[in-house]
Parts: sequence; C-alpha cells; structure tokens
Amino acid sequence: MSDVIGIMGNPGCGKTYSLRNLDPKETFYIDADGKGLNWKGWKKQYNDASKNYYRNDDPNTVLKMLRDIDKNAKHIKYVVVDTVNGCMVADEMRRLKEKGCQKPLVMPL
Repeated sequence: MSDVIGIMGNPGCGKTYSLRNLDPKETFYIDADGKGLNWKGWKKQYNDASKNYYRNDDPNTVLKMLRDIDKNAKHIKYVVVDTVNGCMVADEMRRLKEKGCQKPLVMPL
C-alpha cells in the first residue's frame, strides 16, 4: 500500500528543488514536464544508468511505470511525477482533434 502526496505551490517556491533531500537510490523521478531537475549535478543522481529517471508525459505510460516500479523495484520508496499537470496538458494536446465519446484518460487502479 502506498500514500499519494501532492505538493502545491507558486512557481519558483522550491517544490522540485526540495527533491534534492531524497535519497536517489530510493527515489524514482518521472519527468512529465521534460524540464529535468533544477540543481547542479542532478544528472549524476537521476539517470537511465541508475534506473531512477524516466521522461514521459503519457498518462497511461506513467501509470504502467508506476505499476512496474511497485512490482519490480522494491527498493524504491518514493516516486515523483513532476508534474501530473504536465501529463494532463500533453494528453489534451494529443487528443485535440478527436471527436465523439472517448475512452477515459487513465484506467482505474
């Protein structure tokens, strides 16, 4: 069982920067905004080689990644999706020209 914690705040108030306090060996970062992290040296901590960084804004892919982490990466204590809004906006842009009734954005857990 896991807990979901949402962090809200004004732009530039330190939401993403506060992630530097988490242990990269126990943290998985999903970069839905495509901006990366905002401190010097973050690429040495979060990267493909360390298997703790993934850049994607598709909600269904992010959901699949969360399930995979839960099943196969028991050492991961924290998963950060930065930001959920990035997923929502990207999905809206991809679906802009669709017409009619559509499937739900993300399948229920």
